[in-house]
Amino acid sequence: MKRICGGYLSSLGLIVLCLSLATAEAQADEPGPTMAPSAAPAPPSASAAQDPEGTYVVRKGDTLWGIAKDLLNDPFLWPRLWDRNPFIINPNLIFPGDTLGMPGREIAPAPAPVPTPAPVAEAPKPEAPKEEVKVPAPAPSPPEAALAPLPPVPVASEAAIACSPVLLQEPAADQAGIGSVVKSVDFRLLLSQEDQVVVAMDGARTLKVGDRLSVVRPGLRVIHPWRKATLGRALFTLGIFEVTDVRDRVARGRLIYSCAAMTIGDRIMPFTLPPFPEDKIAQPTTRVLEGVIVEAPGALQLLGLQNLVYLDVGTGQGIGPGDVFAIYRPNVPAVNLATGEVVLIPPDRLGEAVVIRVTNTTSTAVISASSRVVRPGDQVVLSRQIQP
Repeated sequence: MKRICGGYLSSLGLIVLCLSLATAEAQADEPGPTMAPSAAPAPPSASAAQDPEGTYVVRKGDTLWGIAKDLLNDPFLWPRLWDRNPFIINPNLIFPGDTLGMPGREIAPAPAPVPTPAPVAEAPKPEAPKEEVKVPAPAPSPPEAALAPLPPVPVASEAAIACSPVLLQEPAADQAGIGSVVKSVDFRLLLSQEDQVVVAMDGARTLKVGDRLSVVRPGLRVIHPWRKATLGRALFTLGIFEVTDVRDRVARGRLIYSCAAMTIGDRIMPFTLPPFPEDKIAQPTTRVLEGVIVEAPGALQLLGLQNLVYLDVGTGQGIGPGDVFAIYRPNVPAVNLATGEVVLIPPDRLGEAVVIRVTNTTSTAVISASSRVVRPGDQVVLSRQIQP
């Protein structure tokens, strides 16, 4: 029995040993158990695989934030990666395979250069005291009362006065002149300044080289607006002629000044510049002298500053060049409806006119001041007069 059991036990032990060996061989052929993720070795990091001073190839799942964290050790440096790689339009969109240039890890600003101390300048040597130069005080300007009075401003230039028309009695205007313009050297119909003309003298009148003549032309009759009587005809000055050659009663010359267009047949007469007292100022007067604006050259009906007018007063009433007339327009009396009383309304003052040419019964004046439109028929009252 013992033998049997002993043999049995020995056989059983052999079987267990064989099974153990077989199991060990099977385990050696099969793979070992999978390790937990936490125990698995990590893949090599980007910082370990790339040079932060060189380039980096983007992998799947990379972001600029993560690359800056791994390679620059600071995720907040991602804008430097974006600036370094201008091909990236959207910093949130980078793609695997993109090659990024690396800006480096140095972010601190470069140290400012230490300023070199400026050399100490030597103290300036004291200069010798300069002699003070005394500037004389400016002489006080003379008081206003001691200043010479300014000369009066002329109401019109010499050319304007020379070209101004004059109102003459009708026979005098018709007979004005000592000759006529008979020919234009260039066969012109309308003549002006610098034109060459030929004039013929009336009767036995003669001229000499250098004489100056006025070219004149009579105008239409002028009718007084109130009295409806003829005051005369205006004689217009059109230009000035200078003689350059004389043969018998024929003179040749040129027109040296033009006031208006001239033509064949215009009359000529000796040129004299009407006197005007430019060196005197008209003084207020107590004389009572009234007149009327008869007409204006060209029959103008609306007049203003610098327009010429004819007045029905002249040297016969003591008027001369430089005298000043105030221009008035009378107002129609009004009726007070409450009382029925007639109310006289003072006339309106419209401006002033200064006399520049005179005859015995008429004068030519220029409007020197105007506040409203002046018309023929307005009244004039002597305001200031040149004292002898």
